[in-house]
Amino acid sequence: MIDQPNNRIQVKAYTTELAGDWQEVLQGAPNATLMHQRSFLAYHGNRFQDASVLIYSKNRPVAVFAAHREEKEVYSHQGLSYAGLIHKPCSFDQELQLYLQLLRYYEEQGVHQLRIKATPSFYGTGFQESLSYIMQLANAETSQMELSLAIPLPLKVRHKGRKATIRQASKSGLEISEEEDLGVFWDKLLVPNLQNRYQKKPTHGKDQMRYLKARHPETIRQFTVYREGVPLAGATVYFTPNCLHTQYLATNEAGRKAHALDWLIHYLCTTQAEGRKYLDFGHSNECGGKKINRQLFRWKESFGAQTFVHAHYSLAPAAWRRLDQVYDWKSGLTDA
Repeated sequence: MIDQPNNRIQVKAYTTELAGDWQEVLQGAPNATLMHQRSFLAYHGNRFQDASVLIYSKNRPVAVFAAHREEKEVYSHQGLSYAGLIHKPCSFDQELQLYLQLLRYYEEQGVHQLRIKATPSFYGTGFQESLSYIMQLANAETSQMELSLAIPLPLKVRHKGRKATIRQASKSGLEISEEEDLGVFWDKLLVPNLQNRYQKKPTHGKDQMRYLKARHPETIRQFTVYREGVPLAGATVYFTPNCLHTQYLATNEAGRKAHALDWLIHYLCTTQAEGRKYLDFGHSNECGGKKINRQLFRWKESFGAQTFVHAHYSLAPAAWRRLDQVYDWKSGLTDA
């Protein structure tokens, strides 16, 4: 635990006894999502050495940082698509202090490098772009950068070709079913599609995703497109307060000919958004963000998806001293 000299900010290592405080932060944080839930992190079991922390101000929990440790390095969190510091609404100065104390804590824990994979800004109910500036102040290295795409909602498709395929799909006898089990989608669509087109496997195993879905039935949902009982396309979707996140999308050759995935995206945006502001398509990058899958990128753009930078940062915890010297106290500025 780290105390500020005025004893107002404290950093504590996460324990199960603090689960209630962790949840309190998530309920009040505008950038919290499903992935930050301890029940979501639990599916990793003992794969990672947990190094998560909570930050308190005036003895109230205000921020959480999901992380794990590998020797002298701490990651936030390699088992998640995004993580970073999740905090209740605050001023820039308060956010700066949260990062300063986070870095101080890990330095005292003997950590040499902190790697932050932040949550994209559009997940927050109020966008905040201060993180990249704070990372610059701390002399952080941008270790990786990806370009995420997200559709602003309500959906407004202006691409003539995409409008035509959606219209065609709507007249081709397709039926969309929300399913309790994702076995059909996994076995008939997702695994074969990834293997045939990319020679890859899903990040999650089928049993892992079943476990996560069972624990989060309202926020992890499975949608599959059928025609005459034959599966053509599907999506495993994470529902967050501000976004729908298409964790997995897949179709087969028959589905491509019927534009089943186009119809499914239209369906999700128009009937399942429930006031949310974005559908997150994720990135279309390869080679650590240095290359773009052009066909996939253009398909996402054709729905009106906008681009957002998703940066990964690497910095030494000792950089808290840089943050401590940000303000020019000689300038004569005073609190408003």
